[in-house]
Amino acid sequence: MQAWEHRRNREDHDLVTVKIGDGMGNQMYNYACGYAAAKRSGEKLRLDISECDNSTLRDYELDHFRVVYDEKESFPNRTFWQKLYKRLRRDIRYHVIRERDMYAVDERVFVPARRGRYLHGYWQCLGYFEEYLDDLREMFTPAYEQTDAVRELMQQFTQTPTCALHVRGGDLGGPNRAYFQQAIARMQKEKPDVTFIVFTNDLPKAKECLDDGEARMRYIAEFGEALSDIDEFFLMSACQNQIISNSTYSTWAAYLNTLPGRIVIVPKFHGVEQMALPDWIVLDGGACQKGEIDAV
Repeated sequence: MQAWEHRRNREDHDLVTVKIGDGMGNQMYNYACGYAAAKRSGEKLRLDISECDNSTLRDYELDHFRVVYDEKESFPNRTFWQKLYKRLRRDIRYHVIRERDMYAVDERVFVPARRGRYLHGYWQCLGYFEEYLDDLREMFTPAYEQTDAVRELMQQFTQTPTCALHVRGGDLGGPNRAYFQQAIARMQKEKPDVTFIVFTNDLPKAKECLDDGEARMRYIAEFGEALSDIDEFFLMSACQNQIISNSTYSTWAAYLNTLPGRIVIVPKFHGVEQMALPDWIVLDGGACQKGEIDAV
């Protein structure tokens, strides 16, 4: 028993393990926090992708990017006994840090532990990883073969006055019509020649929110290419400007935009101050359902 304990401690010492789960935007926040924690202390990084592998709704998405890590693990997690084993193994093997408050930085994340840290949470605060945002931007680039049409669209969106406009529907809902009308007016004031490229998973809601008639607007589906979610993500980030929703998906697309003179507009919701970059414009008046953010 003592020999096993010594071997286990040796294996897990100088190691940060982070739980990867939920949708792609959330997985990017999980990874960003784990990467930054390991980078700060010079430790190895392990990704626990069990939640993705056992989900019937979400897939592991980080293999679309050029992320770096030292190890990856996954365990069956569907039956009661499998869940119990995984929970006991995790709690015995690691120093588990469970997120206490989604809207504040938890200093425990930064402190190395003898058994190795296991990060269990969403970690949707820039404070966890902002100093490594340039590293993350380099890694959150395509690691899959894009079609010629997608590459051409990305180049077109980057080189012309465009603004990605993300309308989310789904589980948590998103900003209302008032927000989008204010955001469009603000963007047109700053960028008079802009064309809005609409990205949405809820076309009826998008039509309701954006039925303006004056703005130059095109829906991404109009471009004729069968696009995957990851294709749309990179196309969103390629636009010169962004109007985003309370969504980790479009928030990360905006993080990746480093073009000079870019404008990013985000709705006001509880916690937005922890996620928005200092030069982003936060607009009130377009309430988000529950005031929450999640991946779409």
